[in-house]
Amino acid sequence: MILDIIFSGSGLGTLLSGAMEGSGIPWPGAVVITAAGSQHVGIVGALVLGTLFSITYVAGSAIQYVFGRFCRNWLDRLLSDKMRAKLDHAIEKYGQLAVLWTRPLAVGNYISIPAGMMRMNPVKFAIYTFVGIWPWAVAMSLAGGALGQYVSLATEALPILAGVVVFFAVMWAAHTLWRRVSRTPAGD
Repeated sequence: MILDIIFSGSGLGTLLSGAMEGSGIPWPGAVVITAAGSQHVGIVGALVLGTLFSITYVAGSAIQYVFGRFCRNWLDRLLSDKMRAKLDHAIEKYGQLAVLWTRPLAVGNYISIPAGMMRMNPVKFAIYTFVGIWPWAVAMSLAGGALGQYVSLATEALPILAGVVVFFAVMWAAHTLWRRVSRTPAGD
């Protein structure tokens, strides 16, 4: 069962999504893992998908970490003194635990570069990254499983919704056209 989930389209999509999200490539990871969760309802499916996502998320984050670690001098030259001071202040204020608690947030996808710049222990970095993203990934998979039962209802309702949208769009266009025509003087 677990291998079936891993090698399904949902499992492979989750692996790719975790790697892309972790490496900082803008990607709708939440949507992908929620959709994957709708295909594999249940706690086992959510745990497997959440773990797959988290493992490849750590691998993707490692790319940014390495970039920050080995390109610090170059990155420091790109930052203004004010930005460098803000970064140093944030590191002092929030410390290495920021790698853990920011992961579910949008900024969490980019905290790896500062972690590399401050030469955080790589094992600690990987553990904090995994522990920070795993609960979010499992929760999104569970949410997908809970929402999965409504997918068939949504697909049945889509033609009706599309019809309503088209009706109102046509009515709006007709109203706009009528207003323009009625404002135009008869002699023009």
